Amino acid sequence: MFRRLILFLIAALAMHTWPAHADALSDAFNQGATLGRSGNAAARGQISGTTAQATVPNYTTAPPEASYFGSPGLSTLSSAHVSACAGATGQTANFAQQGCNAVDFSQTNPSRRPTYSIGPNDPLLTRAKTITADPQAIAGNLAGTYSGCTVQTVTRPDIFETLLCHQYRTMENTTCDKVLIVTPIQTPGCSPGQFLTRVTADPCPACIDYLAFDFSCGANNYLMHAFTIDKGSGGVYMELGSQYVPGTLNTQIGQSPGPSRIDGYYCYQTYYSQSCSGANCSIGAWFYNPCQGTSYYGVSTFAMPTTVSFTDTWDNQCAALEARAQ
Repeated sequence: MFRRLILFLIAALAMHTWPAHADALSDAFNQGATLGRSGNAAARGQISGTTAQATVPNYTTAPPEASYFGSPGLSTLSSAHVSACAGATGQTANFAQQGCNAVDFSQTNPSRRPTYSIGPNDPLLTRAKTITADPQAIAGNLAGTYSGCTVQTVTRPDIFETLLCHQYRTMENTTCDKVLIVTPIQTPGCSPGQFLTRVTADPCPACIDYLAFDFSCGANNYLMHAFTIDKGSGGVYMELGSQYVPGTLNTQIGQSPGPSRIDGYYCYQTYYSQSCSGANCSIGAWFYNPCQGTSYYGVSTFAMPTTVSFTDTWDNQCAALEARAQ
């Protein structure tokens, strides 16, 4: 309210006329400064604690709207105020009725000026599209309608221009990789002298030794070594002989003879067989005593030996850059 009082006093001072004759811009500025200082002095004299009550219409220190402060919501209060103002005939000159005039205007104006929408098929739009599509069909041929329009052919000499353009290759730092991919290839096979497996058989649990058959790789065959092993020491107890026998890895070999000896002191015959399934092979060994008519069998399964070779391939990720550099 204090600010409204200041504005009122300044407006009252502005309504007075003051004579001023300025022969130059500096005179006008000085006169304006003098007027302002005198106006400030006059305004300060008019300001007091009771000036607002005496000057501002309907001034009050406790307006009814002050009760809205701190309310949980304004919906109920605003609805009550709208109902109180409904149907009131406010007068333009009556200051107290201006609030209700504004409330009534906000409630009744939408019905007095209803909103409406223009659809895409409204004649205003469809007819405008027709004119835009073929204006000559609507307005006619302007050249034949208005005599002031004439057809003229204007010629001018050819203009020759020399245009230059430059193309530069920008410098850039680009990195790429050439990757050597080493692929191991496993090939079934073994080198001569490489141990394959041992086949054992214990025909006599009460005896001091048991049968053993060692198989090793040859150039294109196996070396079959037959002997007995001392059960106490684990060393060789009796040699039964060695012999190269036909056979290669990853093949099927039926029962084939191995080292044998029949004389006045020894009487035995040996046999072997091979069966492979994928990467695993089994070798069976028989010990047969024709003098006593006894036979013993043992078998051993082993993983097929392989030799490893390597192939090198390059993953050249620089091919595109190399092509650009050529």
